Amino acid sequence: MHNDNQVCDGKGSKPDIILHYNITKGGVDNLDKMTSTYSCQRMTARWPSVIFYNIIDVSAYNAYVLWTEKHPTWNARRLHKRRLFVEELGKALVQPEMMRRKTLPRTAAAKSAVERLRKDAEQPSTS
Repeated sequence: MHNDNQVCDGKGSKPDIILHYNITKGGVDNLDKMTSTYSCQRMTARWPSVIFYNIIDVSAYNAYVLWTEKHPTWNARRLHKRRLFVEELGKALVQPEMMRRKTLPRTAAAKSAVERLRKDAEQPSTS
């Protein structure tokens, strides 16, 4: 498609490949904006961790898009539907591991969080 070095005749005289890129980059910019709103990324010096966090962010956004297409009335009147979805997704992913633990954590904050999630797991979901 862009194997030659053809230049556009416009006033900027940019190569066609650059103009094509600028026209089509909107989707990537929008995804970057959406994933940065609710991100799991943390400061790290290890590049595999950065890649993994990005995969998690994009996967969570894709799951949200699919969920809202399948269930359009889910929290329809709420403004922060995506935040609610990410919270529920995180709980759903962590809950089986917390239920599997035989002993509670030692610190009070972690212990209360595990107990709260175990209690929530016993109650049926309302959403």
